[in-house]
Amino acid sequence: MEQLKLVAHSRTRTGSGPSRRLRADDKIPAVMYGHGTEPVLLTLDRLRFRAALNAAGPNAIITLEVEGKNHLTIVKDMQRDTIANRVTHVDFMLVSLDERLVVDVPVRLVGDPVVAGRQGAVTQQQLMSLHVESPAGAIPPALDVDVSELSLETPVRVSDMTLPEGMVSLLDGDTLVVIAQRTRAAVAAEQLGEDGETLEDDEEVDAEDAQDED
Repeated sequence: MEQLKLVAHSRTRTGSGPSRRLRADDKIPAVMYGHGTEPVLLTLDRLRFRAALNAAGPNAIITLEVEGKNHLTIVKDMQRDTIANRVTHVDFMLVSLDERLVVDVPVRLVGDPVVAGRQGAVTQQQLMSLHVESPAGAIPPALDVDVSELSLETPVRVSDMTLPEGMVSLLDGDTLVVIAQRTRAAVAAEQLGEDGETLEDDEEVDAEDAQDED
């Protein structure tokens, strides 16, 4: 579990006007709450926040340094500008490392799907993230699923995934994670082959009928 540190500054001014001015200055308005404390209004550097999330993923433990004091947090919610796709507000929730959280962890496919390739198939990811309960300090950036043995007959289900110690899936074990699916080219080639076999059989029957007529 990656842990990052960001410096945040407390703020007192609220409303759309001050928030717009912060964003124009490449800052993000934020709030920190949890563990029975009063919410604290904060300001973050947008570029540093984006770099932190890109490095460790959405479930990273982030140490916020506010006025010289450190706070362990996790991103609970983010608001984005739908046009520019820029973060406009962040909610940080206070956590402890052994506290159990319910989060969605991205699913990442790894390995070369050799078996599926020999069958004329490609991988089709069915589950993009896994809904889990886990200690805050044990949540990885992503859960890796090896597709090297994936085949038409053996899809990968949630029950096949290896989870970190202490993590529990909240999805049904039969939920499909990734399947192998025949390509159109492979299906067309197979159908062409079947049509060819059928044609040869018809020709043999016609030949026998001609001999009977003679």
